[in-house]
This record gives sequence, structure tokens and C-alpha cells, in this order.
Amino acid sequence: MVFCLASTIERANPGLLGALPQADAGLLTAGAVVFGVQRLVPTMDPTWYRSLKKPEWTPPNWMFPAVWIPLKLAQSVAAWLVWKSTADKQELALPLTVFGASLALGNWWNVVFMGRHQLQPSLKWMGAFWLSIAGTIAAFHPFSPLAAALVAPTQLWVTIAAKLNYDIVRLNKSRDSKQH
Repeated sequence: MVFCLASTIERANPGLLGALPQADAGLLTAGAVVFGVQRLVPTMDPTWYRSLKKPEWTPPNWMFPAVWIPLKLAQSVAAWLVWKSTADKQELALPLTVFGASLALGNWWNVVFMGRHQLQPSLKWMGAFWLSIAGTIAAFHPFSPLAAALVAPTQLWVTIAAKLNYDIVRLNKSRDSKQH
């Protein structure tokens, strides 16, 4: 299947795949960092989330991992492309720091919302997370426009998540944040 997809891409865009850096241990490292950071978030009790009032348009629960796994894969490739883009690794301090901040802020939002059940405070962390993804896209673009494009779907999904977060806060205003 992967070979077939690669073949189709190469026929449609001759030379595109050859222009990409060859996969190496850096790609594996990028994936380990992106997915590993997520493991720093403690396992959450799903019963609290299920008990919240949610808007009618809320995606089904199965959709969250179905979307996040490909997004994390794309982020891993994006970080790797940026890393491979220059021999002077000092140039990468800003883009990789901004990217690292986005990973940390996404995890922190999970802790605040899902772990601590702090609905109202979660909004500011979601806003910071959203801005950090926009910053990552901007910081990655000069090094690899493809890397920036690979992060863009995360921005879209987090925009949806931010709206969902806002609606959940609005629908659960009377709920005590220290409950549960």
C-alpha cells in the first residue's frame, strides 16, 4: 500500500520523493519525542469527560485518537524535515523551541482540562496551545515549507478543539471545577 502510494505521488510529481531526505535515525528520534511527550500526561478517567454537557456537534470519542495519531506522525516528519534542513543546528534553536513549547502546551491543556477538571482555566491554555502551533508553522516555514504544511492540519484540528473547549465551558458554567 505504501509503495503504491509512493509510486502514485512520484508519477504525479516527478522527482518529489527523490528530493526528500532519506529516512534515518533522526526520523525515529523525532517520532519518539513527539509520541513520548504525550506519554508524560497521566492517564485520565474518561467518565468525567462523558459526564460533561457537550454541544451537539461534538465529535465521537473514537475520533480523537483517530485524528491525533496521524497528526502526531505528521508533526514527527515535520520536526525531522526541519532538523535535516541545515547543517548549522544553532539556526534551529527557535523553531524547535517553539515546537517543543507547542507539545508542552498541548499536554498541559490535557492536564488542566482532563486531569484537574478545570474548565474555565483550560481556555487560556488552549489559546496558548493554538498560538504555539501557529508559531511553529511560522518558525518551520523558512527551513522547510513542507514541514510547515505538515503542521497546518494540527492547527485546524486544534481550532475545532478550541471551539469544543469553549462550548463545553459555556454549557457547564455551573459545574464546580474542583468536583471529582
